[in-house]
Amino acid sequence: MLGVFLVIVNNRFQVTKKQKLTIEHQKAIVDQKQKEVMDSINYAKRIQYTLLANDELLQKNLPEHFIFFQPKDIVSGDFYWATKMGSGQFYLAVCDSTGHGVPGAFMSLLNTSFLNEAINEKNILSPEAIFNHVRAQLLDSVSQEGGQDGMDGTLLCIDPSKGRVSYAAAHNSPVIVRNGEVIEPGADKMPVGKADRMESFLLFNPELKNGDMLFLFTDGYHDQFGGPKGKKFMYKRLKALLAEIAPASVAEQKEKLSRAFNEWKGELEQIDDVCVVGIRIKF
Repeated sequence: MLGVFLVIVNNRFQVTKKQKLTIEHQKAIVDQKQKEVMDSINYAKRIQYTLLANDELLQKNLPEHFIFFQPKDIVSGDFYWATKMGSGQFYLAVCDSTGHGVPGAFMSLLNTSFLNEAINEKNILSPEAIFNHVRAQLLDSVSQEGGQDGMDGTLLCIDPSKGRVSYAAAHNSPVIVRNGEVIEPGADKMPVGKADRMESFLLFNPELKNGDMLFLFTDGYHDQFGGPKGKKFMYKRLKALLAEIAPASVAEQKEKLSRAFNEWKGELEQIDDVCVVGIRIKF
């Protein structure tokens, strides 16, 4: 009996050892696959960042500005994009594509492609007409199966020769801060994409003065949970913060926005991509 018992114990040990080797092998396969996926996503990040507005273009056309860009994941559904026409108009889009992470990044690439097509290929110059074109392209390309993918955001056109700024806005109104006062010029309450409301976008022509701070942002900042009670930051608190920081230099404004956001978030998970752009108006 003792001999039989030892054989059984030995067999059990052998099976356990085989199982351990199998688990280690499977783990190595999973780790390798995960590394390949992460390498691909990090490469996608490099591609996405090359399509964002480059620093040289922004600095040349917006001497005093900041960009606070903090994606939730490695790649982002939020994006900021810019181009300049030979006639002098400078365009800046700050947008929030449907989703975040990899799906959001795919949508952001599609949206920037359609913006580029409208302005640089179709020579459509008015912001509301550009948004109308992007929406039509999205309906043709991604909404055939009933999907409602698209973007919210603001498309700004600065015409230095006329000292004029115009814009179109889907859900996200820009904010102007002047001498401590917060001004909200307005936005269309519909996305760039398929929705219940499908009217033509409006063109907004806000009256801006030298020294005004103009802020464009997506909803990720004010929707973030945190603080002592784990609640949303909220749009009202964001407006108050923008009014408070507006007199500071643009570099200080970015630092204060970043610190306030991350202190509010604390140890909680970031729930969405964040993008805030601040521009000191100089005509």
